[in-house]
Amino acid sequence: MPRVRSRLRPFLLGGVAFFLVLVMILGIPLVVLHFYPVVASDQEVGDGEGPFYMRRTLGPGEPVVTIHLSSDETVALPMEEYLVGVIAGEISPRNDMEALKAMAVAARTFAWERMERDVELCATVHCQVWLSPEERFERWGDQTETYTRRIAEAVEATMGELITYEGQVIQATYHGSCGGQTEESKFVWGWDIPYLQSVACIEEPTVREKRFSFDELDAFLGTSLALMSEDRRSEAIAVLATTDSGRAQSVRVGDSEMAGTSFRSVLGLSSTNVDFDWSDEGLLIKTVGNGHAVGMCQTGAAMMAKEGYGYREILGHYYRGIELVKVY
Repeated sequence: MPRVRSRLRPFLLGGVAFFLVLVMILGIPLVVLHFYPVVASDQEVGDGEGPFYMRRTLGPGEPVVTIHLSSDETVALPMEEYLVGVIAGEISPRNDMEALKAMAVAARTFAWERMERDVELCATVHCQVWLSPEERFERWGDQTETYTRRIAEAVEATMGELITYEGQVIQATYHGSCGGQTEESKFVWGWDIPYLQSVACIEEPTVREKRFSFDELDAFLGTSLALMSEDRRSEAIAVLATTDSGRAQSVRVGDSEMAGTSFRSVLGLSSTNVDFDWSDEGLLIKTVGNGHAVGMCQTGAAMMAKEGYGYREILGHYYRGIELVKVY
């Protein structure tokens, strides 16, 4: 018996070695399948309530994206499948195909650049909104299959394409609506980025309104407007300086000065393009646009696509001096 074991040992060791090689070769796909149930791209699966379009394996050179849903929950899946969920969460699938393609390249670039810096990706507006297949079905209902396939077509058409500037992958920031003029990065984040400059946009401005009582403003801003006279109130909160695009760069708040971006954040405003309308009951703040306004305007991109511009032209308009590179 001892001799038999010794003869089998090489075969056992060989089998273990073969298994380890398989794990090393298939490791990434196994991780993907472990975290998220995916099937072949030409199949549909569902729970009786709706179809879902998914991929099974990574394409050549395609990275795995890990989405942090919470502090203890993550989802890992191929980049191109991740993008289907991002586009679903960020823009309407009914947009023209060239707008969907532009969104696919921008979202891929945004994720790639963050992964290069080892920065986590979440599924909210803090990073990029990502919708799971179940969330897509909740939003779209019986149109889920049609919309998902349409988005997947845009992703497939631009597979592996990234936006670069002087050989480096860019920070492809984007926003919902700029109101007719995008913003320079230096006025939002404090540093100048050559490809993130202010450009004109064909979007038609949309005005949003938000009302605040004096007590509400005092609670948010630490002021004492409720105790002031009408004349003093209008002086206590006022725009002191604007950026080249007309947005609030700094705002007087009582006896102090606040950055326009901070003022927007504290009051939960849509943008820093603000106008104040005082009354005896409080303050009506009108804003134009939605978001930080840096980079690609999603509404403007959709309008450019509708007018016949291709996705490369759209991206080249909002990100200056860039080049598209296919990396896989």
